Amino acid sequence: MKNTIYILCLALLALSCDREEFLDIQPKGQVIPSKIKDYRLLLDQTERFGNTQGLQVISPGFVNSYSNSELASDDVMITDNFISFYPEGSTSTNTFTWNDNIYTDAQEDGDWQALYGQIYVANIIIEDILNTIDGTLEEQMALKAEALAHRAFANFILVNLYGVHYNVASASTDSGIPLRLGTELVSVQLPRATVQEVYDVILSDLNEAIDNLPETAELVHRPSKAGAYALLSRVYLYMGDFEKARDAADSALTLSNTLVDFNIFPDWFFPTIAELGDIAQEDSEIIWHKASNATYGTRLASNEYLSLLEPTDQRRRLFGPPSLFGLSGTEQIYAMGFVRNFRPVGPSVPEMLLTRAECNARLNNLTPALSDLNTLREKRMDTGTFVEIVSTDQDEVLALVKKERRLELFMKGHRFFDLKRYNIYDTPTINLTHVYDGNSFNLDANSKNWALPIAAKYILQNPEIGENTRD
Repeated sequence: MKNTIYILCLALLALSCDREEFLDIQPKGQVIPSKIKDYRLLLDQTERFGNTQGLQVISPGFVNSYSNSELASDDVMITDNFISFYPEGSTSTNTFTWNDNIYTDAQEDGDWQALYGQIYVANIIIEDILNTIDGTLEEQMALKAEALAHRAFANFILVNLYGVHYNVASASTDSGIPLRLGTELVSVQLPRATVQEVYDVILSDLNEAIDNLPETAELVHRPSKAGAYALLSRVYLYMGDFEKARDAADSALTLSNTLVDFNIFPDWFFPTIAELGDIAQEDSEIIWHKASNATYGTRLASNEYLSLLEPTDQRRRLFGPPSLFGLSGTEQIYAMGFVRNFRPVGPSVPEMLLTRAECNARLNNLTPALSDLNTLREKRMDTGTFVEIVSTDQDEVLALVKKERRLELFMKGHRFFDLKRYNIYDTPTINLTHVYDGNSFNLDANSKNWALPIAAKYILQNPEIGENTRD
């Protein structure tokens, strides 16, 4: 009989179940991890509650990540032509209209569930890895480093989904998220830490992890120095520490810097399975693989986004016509979901180039900022059409970097968070308007609704979490 690695994350998933539920379960024929290979198996699980190397693994997996941010941004729209895909009261529509409640009292939030589940399993590894009955200290510390990096990523996404954006003037008092740093299940209280406290843990985890990670990962879902530096760069960028964000991006790019020329792909959708593959391991631009739990086959690019695409921009081929669904119309569907079964939201080479470019632009280092911008654009324009951007105006360069960031990172989990931070660090601020079924819905720049509502189910079970204040 094949053994099963049994993890108690189902007791919380995490924070979603009654605190003492499942506490005494240890099924016959199943084992608690005790060897290096057991923990390696857990960290290498890429499918949620799936099979790894022939063994069933009861854990949430470390690849599955967030999806809720895209529909809340200005990169998408819902037209009457596609309204049947977005019925009133659905979680997608509630997100799109910034409803006070995205989920019913009985519904799970897939983002919350997946990310806290990963944190719980990471905590098991962090607490217990040094007690394995085999393996060297070097092997143990390497696996602990991976768990710390995964915990940092999960906490970072959670605090940016359900908290207000980091603001140095108020981060020490702004409500963040519950911090789970242990594996206890009995009499656990789950008050929210401040945004600053959450960021402190994220930075501590990443800085501790980096020393014991390999420079690059053998398998792209595993954390590495390149991946940890890339996440560290994203964290510092969100904190407004542009020098540290630039330096971390530079460290990541020193270790991983492959850019793909989009002209190698055939017409229409790209990258096709035949050209780039439907396996993250084969995408050389991915530094650390995290994937959204939704590929978004029916998402419509907003008219504002489409207006930014130049006629010679290869990225125009990301989209397809409504005829894919037997519909007429002029909308442009984000069609990557038809040719890939994953949507990457983890750190990538293009993200790091754009982060370094933005930081240099904000620091008025315009020559290196433009160099990174042109390096990326050269790989995205039709062959023979690329024209190098030249400017000595700081505001213009920053605007160009922001435009390129929006174009390049479409549907990769960035835009909603970018808007949140622009409203903290830049002027003028940005208000959003979405139209659904003839009605307009507004999200003002200073609205508390930029922090997504926490699902009622979790607050009912753990009242100390508290609801996010809504406008």
